[in-house]
Amino acid sequence: MKTPIAAVIGCSLMFLILSVTYGISAQWDLDPISGDWNTADNWTPNGVPNGPADTATFGVSNTTNVSISEDTEVNGIIFTPAATNPYTITVTDFTLTISGVGITNNPGIHQNFVTGFGSGQIRFTNSSTADNVFIENNGLGSTNFFDSSTAGLSVIFNKGGSTNFFDSSTAGPSVIFNEGGPTNFYDSSTAGISEIFSGSTNFFDRSTAGNALFITFAFEPGGVVSFFDNSTAGSASITIEELGTVHFADTSTAGSATIVAAGGFISFEDSSQGGTARIQVESFPEGRLGSLDISAHNAPGVTIGSIEGGDGNVFLGANNLTIGSNNLSTTFSGVIQDGGQNGGTGGSLTKIGSGTLILSAANTYTGDTNVNRGVLQEDGSITSNTFVNHGATLAGTGTINGNVTNRGKVNPGSAGAPGVLTVVHNYTQAQYAHLMIQIAGASAGQFGVLDVLGTANLSGQLDPVLLNGFVPTIGESFTFLHYGAMTGSLFIFNRNIDDAPEHWVLSFQPTFATLTVAPGNVPIPDQGPTFLLLGLGLLGLLTYRRALLRAKRYPLREGT
Repeated sequence: MKTPIAAVIGCSLMFLILSVTYGISAQWDLDPISGDWNTADNWTPNGVPNGPADTATFGVSNTTNVSISEDTEVNGIIFTPAATNPYTITVTDFTLTISGVGITNNPGIHQNFVTGFGSGQIRFTNSSTADNVFIENNGLGSTNFFDSSTAGLSVIFNKGGSTNFFDSSTAGPSVIFNEGGPTNFYDSSTAGISEIFSGSTNFFDRSTAGNALFITFAFEPGGVVSFFDNSTAGSASITIEELGTVHFADTSTAGSATIVAAGGFISFEDSSQGGTARIQVESFPEGRLGSLDISAHNAPGVTIGSIEGGDGNVFLGANNLTIGSNNLSTTFSGVIQDGGQNGGTGGSLTKIGSGTLILSAANTYTGDTNVNRGVLQEDGSITSNTFVNHGATLAGTGTINGNVTNRGKVNPGSAGAPGVLTVVHNYTQAQYAHLMIQIAGASAGQFGVLDVLGTANLSGQLDPVLLNGFVPTIGESFTFLHYGAMTGSLFIFNRNIDDAPEHWVLSFQPTFATLTVAPGNVPIPDQGPTFLLLGLGLLGLLTYRRALLRAKRYPLREGT
């Protein structure tokens, strides 16, 4: 009976020794016999840190090149203040999993982790963090973050290999360089406040770019930031230099990001959304023009926060681009046109939001222009028919090469600066619409002018607005409207000038209309009030005539 019991005890001791040898928290030796992590004699106490509760500690050592020779898991890795000679831990064909607190780097010197050139992998799980380390991914190697883990203050180089974020992990405040390999975000992961440069960065599922900074450089062409599925650019700042691309596909959204295409390319496809993103399109210095292309998007089109830039191209295809959801005031000097990578004609533009959009180039898109809110200031030209709706304003000193229908307000010039706005075809002003004429002086160029080459179909109100303290004198006249032909008229709600007896007189000639200052003691009604007075007079005559007829039909008897 003793022999079996002794054997059992011996076996138990053997398993205990094995557990101590292969599952232990230990420190890397000063003089290890090799650089192999998985050799027990390289650690004190003797044993390999390889378990979810284990901690591997690295201090001063004469061997700082360490490699993984089998799949290994630890709770955390600590570099003590004595680890002033940087370590390089290489994972070539196996997996190093850090599943607890992560990496703690006390000396403040970046320690190095390398994956590849095989299929080596570093995994961060649970809430672990990669803090203050350099990570280099080569070949088929990768660094992967799961659960709520974070890249922390790490610096990551994807040199052929990749970095991947899953679940609700985050890139945190890390810095990532895509030098031949991508960074990918899946599930609900986020780029956090990281900085990611060049190469390829991809967002899938419900992932977000967070508040990260993305830059693809012209000297490293081909950089791409892509959004797929339901991912979002969040509040990120994305700058794409020459030959770089920002790509939105599926039902992804640009969120409230700021996106700059300096010679780069921005595209919206499928049912992707522009959100309230601020988009800047311009040329790279002495290089190609940047562009925004929505030609491959599903009908009816895309809404973006704003568009701006000194030059560049916007391609609409057959779609509508709605601008202004972030309420910013911006200027775009590039060309908005049909066509694009997917072709198509009949592209249209809609202005929304409370801001002012200034267009200063010769735009060639052939669909309608709708001003639904805020101000569209056309200082260049557009080819389309333009509709100004209630609560919106069309302003500018450019040319509308189509018809203008005004149901809101038209202001030749800009706020505080009168100018000449030209309508090549017909101008129609609805009953409750306004034509605002700013007046800063009596000389040409000091007051607003609407120049209609076709027919002016007039109704609604004329609003004279005096600027910079200017007060016109009696007899001064302002020709504010030119037309090829005219129907209807306008009226002035308040004809008084600066609370003085003088007042405005509105008159219409065969090809122009004028505002004239009349003295207070000679009331000369303009045509709008004249029609009202004539109508009242006719009504009075009609009433008088009916009274006479009644008196003849029913004469009063004597004494009654």
